[in-house]
Amino acid sequence: MNESPNHLPNIKHPESKAAALLLVTLALIVAFVIFVMTARGVFEENQQLLLVAENSEGVAVGMDMTFSGFPIGRVSRIELGDDGKAHLHVSVPLKDARWLRASSVFTLEKGVVGGSRLRAFTGMLDDEPLEDGARREVLMGDATSGVPELVSTVTRLVGNLERLTNEQSALVASMDNLQRMTAEQSALAGSLNNMRQFTATLNGRHGALGALLGNDADVAKVIDSLEQTRLLLTEARASLAKVDAALVDVKAITGNTRAATEDLDALRAEIDLNLRKVSGLVDDLNRKWPFARERELKLP
Repeated sequence: MNESPNHLPNIKHPESKAAALLLVTLALIVAFVIFVMTARGVFEENQQLLLVAENSEGVAVGMDMTFSGFPIGRVSRIELGDDGKAHLHVSVPLKDARWLRASSVFTLEKGVVGGSRLRAFTGMLDDEPLEDGARREVLMGDATSGVPELVSTVTRLVGNLERLTNEQSALVASMDNLQRMTAEQSALAGSLNNMRQFTATLNGRHGALGALLGNDADVAKVIDSLEQTRLLLTEARASLAKVDAALVDVKAITGNTRAATEDLDALRAEIDLNLRKVSGLVDDLNRKWPFARERELKLP
């Protein structure tokens, strides 16, 4: 008897075989999940790190935290803290936690092209290890945030360069003016030369008289005039001395005439006064004039 084409072959224990296939498929799925979770470090011992940032822009759960370009941690949770800042919870495997120290610095860099990057920097690896559950501030950097400051800095730099250029130009102009002022044919040089000549004349033979008169001929005339005046005064002093001697003789002759004597005494007193004035004038000339001769006139 021929079998019908639609007749299915007789399979023994189909339920058992279906259950076994389902169990194998489920086992494969579980094994794959376990493999993936193991690869992702789910079953590793992790150290927790709390990073506090101004905002969470560009940050996502599962984002890597790198050290020297290698991922050593992963963002496991992001939340808004009570302080109004973004709290980034990072899980770091214990085998990689040795790269984090108490002095480590964490940055969140936002590039113009590409996503954000969470980085860890450790300058001294011999510092104390970073404790589990540590809280650290994140230094945020934006490639475009420094552009306004850069423009401002460049503007200030250009302004300073312009100011320095103007000051240099003014300094060059001042130096040119100073050179013209101190040139050999300048008015200042002529004034200094005249002052030098005047000082030399003051220190010369005739002193201030030579500086005032300016030439030896006029100085000689003045000196001759003063010398003649001095001789005239000396002769006057000698004449007065003779008059005084004559008065003494007259007084001796007219000693019995009291009235005449009193008149002669008054005359002598007046002559003495005039003689003292003349003598003082001569002495003053002798003191002030360097070429005076030592003369002495004794009064009775």
